[in-house]
Amino acid sequence: MRTHSSKLLLFFIAIASIFLFFACSSRLSAISDPEIGNGQEILDSSSSNPPDNDPSSSSAIVSSSGTVASSSGTVGLSSSATTASSSSVNSSNSTAISSSSSIRSSSSSARSSSSVRSSNSATTASSSSVTAVPLPLPIGPISCTRAGLESAVNSYLEAIAAGDYTKLPLAAGAKYFENDHDAKPTYSMSGGKPTAASYDKAVAWGEGLWKTPLAVDFHRNLIDVDSCATFTEIIIANSSSSSSKKKEYLLGARLDVKDGEISKITLLVTQEGDWGFNAPNYLRYSKGEDWSELPVADRRSREQLKSDGYAYFQYFTDKNAPAPWAVPCARLEGGMYTGNGGCNVGIPDGTALTPISYLADVNYGMVVVFIYFGGADSHWFRILPAGYRYIHTLTAMKQSDYQAPR
Repeated sequence: MRTHSSKLLLFFIAIASIFLFFACSSRLSAISDPEIGNGQEILDSSSSNPPDNDPSSSSAIVSSSGTVASSSGTVGLSSSATTASSSSVNSSNSTAISSSSSIRSSSSSARSSSSVRSSNSATTASSSSVTAVPLPLPIGPISCTRAGLESAVNSYLEAIAAGDYTKLPLAAGAKYFENDHDAKPTYSMSGGKPTAASYDKAVAWGEGLWKTPLAVDFHRNLIDVDSCATFTEIIIANSSSSSSKKKEYLLGARLDVKDGEISKITLLVTQEGDWGFNAPNYLRYSKGEDWSELPVADRRSREQLKSDGYAYFQYFTDKNAPAPWAVPCARLEGGMYTGNGGCNVGIPDGTALTPISYLADVNYGMVVVFIYFGGADSHWFRILPAGYRYIHTLTAMKQSDYQAPR
């Protein structure tokens, strides 16, 4: 009997030893479990500075508008409990937090006084939301193709809607100009006559119209792949807003692209008080017109489009100039509409006008001519096989400054 009791005692001791062995193994496994810290130091509940985490991450949240990613590396943590999920915050100067790791304190909550530190920038704890710095929109190098240039225009439209130029893929040293009715021209003289006019008014990035986000009601693009440039007519009539305090604008935006980036933006700004200005009218008439792509057989060459555009201004001094007048043709001047009867009505005699430059879009039968017409001016032509079909003009000249030809 005693021998039997001894055997039972040894059996229970063996069972207890096995139980203790597995219990210790489980504890050691929990300490080194990668879900807790992958062998790294476990944070004490009194610690305010967690150790550097594994930089490898299955996915990082990178916000193009800068709402999450911050170039300064500053991230404010809220006072609620936080646990790293399958995504991580990616800072341009800081180490990414591993998406597979969880930061745990002994009380299972992160304190609002804790801070995530990057390799070269301190992170400030906050009891509010994540602090961010806007980042440029990452659209990549702009190709001089229709699709590439359209992406540049789209980035510009997004930037003015946000009032944030940093969304633009700008070249180093990119220039910005706003030509409005306060910009004054300077002339290069030859033989007593102006051969060219410059009315570019340089504006610092972030100044001028950048200070106010602009709600665009309608826009139309001209894409010039040969010049690697675009022209966009932008109508801001506040049609979706009941506020009478918002300003209305008709804008002509030219973007010049070089080496895959926007090198210059020239914005023709017309507003209340300018020649014929009426934004709601401009919106109504413009949206009702057909500026769609032309069949190949109906397209003019680039040189022919330029010639037809320039001929319009020759007509001011020479009524025999070979301008391609056609009916129907409608001219829209700041909001004043001639109707479809013809576009050669109301053109004065004896007014010498010298075009400065132009852009052309062969696929759509478009040419825009930039000129000084009492103020910065664009004349945009839609030309069909029969001749002029639509002419849009924007003139940054105060109506009160107009002087009839003598």
